[in-house]
Amino acid sequence: MRAPFVAHRVSFVLVVLVSVTACERSSLSNGVSDTKFVAVMAELKRVRDMPGLDSGRRASKRDSILQSQGLTPAQLEAAARRLAQNPTRAQTVWQALERRANDTLAGKADSLKAKPAGAATAK
Repeated sequence: MRAPFVAHRVSFVLVVLVSVTACERSSLSNGVSDTKFVAVMAELKRVRDMPGLDSGRRASKRDSILQSQGLTPAQLEAAARRLAQNPTRAQTVWQALERRANDTLAGKADSLKAKPAGAATAK
């Protein structure tokens, strides 16, 4: 399947981003803003880390996330490459991505704690 390959490639580009330098822009590539990039990558990270998903469901969720934001894997990869050209900005974006992914996971865990496991709803 091509989607897992693209996701791994995007992750790789982000990991090596500190080794490349260039100028800063308001959008990363093809109109992909930092905010959209962070939101999409945080969701993709969340899907990657979901336990119990088979590869087909994982790929379907990834495709759904990209489609909901009007992005293609190629656009996301181009945005990651553009980001890799500015290590300082990339570090800031990466930290925002990690915070958002962790906040999303923490919020889900808190909502599960707030609801008792055996609580029945009143009719």
